[in-house]
Amino acid sequence: MELIRTEKLTKFFGKRNVVYNLDLRVPEGVVYGFLGPNGAGKTTTIKMLTGALRPTYGEIEIFGMNMPRERVEIMKRVGYMPEKPIAYENMTIFEFLTYMGRLSGMKKEEARERAKELMAYVGVGRIALNKMKELSSGQKQRVMFAMALMPDPELLILDEPTANLDPLGRIEFIGRVVELSKKGKTIFVSSHIVSEIEKMCNYVGIINQGRMIAQGKISDLTQIEENEYDVVTSDNDRAMEFLREKPYIREAWEEDNVIRVIVEPKFLDEFFLAFPKYLSSNGIRLKLFKPHTSPLERILMEKFSLEVEG
Repeated sequence: MELIRTEKLTKFFGKRNVVYNLDLRVPEGVVYGFLGPNGAGKTTTIKMLTGALRPTYGEIEIFGMNMPRERVEIMKRVGYMPEKPIAYENMTIFEFLTYMGRLSGMKKEEARERAKELMAYVGVGRIALNKMKELSSGQKQRVMFAMALMPDPELLILDEPTANLDPLGRIEFIGRVVELSKKGKTIFVSSHIVSEIEKMCNYVGIINQGRMIAQGKISDLTQIEENEYDVVTSDNDRAMEFLREKPYIREAWEEDNVIRVIVEPKFLDEFFLAFPKYLSSNGIRLKLFKPHTSPLERILMEKFSLEVEG
């Protein structure tokens, strides 16, 4: 079942086309990465999915219901984390989350208990009585994540959720998303950071200039034969000797103690057998062997020019 489905979703602002003919297909139970550069139309799409913006034309179905016509019923089952934190600057974190719980239909005591649970879950329990205006950008981001989780939603929509988090916070957030997906949540997460999408998501939609470039299971989209690798061994000089004498090695060079090797695609199997055998028989340890770029990065570079943040 597709939890989110759009048909020819389009949004114009004046004469400017921000989203055009977008057909989203988000199956139930997946973590769907909505990937594209800044300004690609991701936030505009999310605002239409949540009913904050009306499409110029096109259709949106969520849980089989029409958005925006059935917005109230849909949003009862959705947790939404906006790109920019909601401003209730004079409320404490605890007051804010309790208030948002009450808005979602919880009784006061239920909202208070849920707020306490989620403050601990996202890592702001110790500063529960701090006012929102006193928080750092990363702390606000954590509170917004808790807000999205308050109603225990079936569907989470997260817009650039790691934007203000430090590296440790990003790792922790990715772990939370993976954990929630294992509990059956459907998660739609927008980002421009390829490495994070790869770690969190099993489906992806790649958008550029408001248009869908590619969409589907990451495992299906990335079945492109890789022939460029990064290699580090305990004796790079001897490894280079081996690589340079093989006719199926298109290029091999060393940069910052990492060997870059490009193999003729039709000889990949021979390379995979011969190179480890040579290293092993000569007592050379293989410390690193990986594709030079991630599979998702390759798709992006093939589809359009994008500086990938890793």
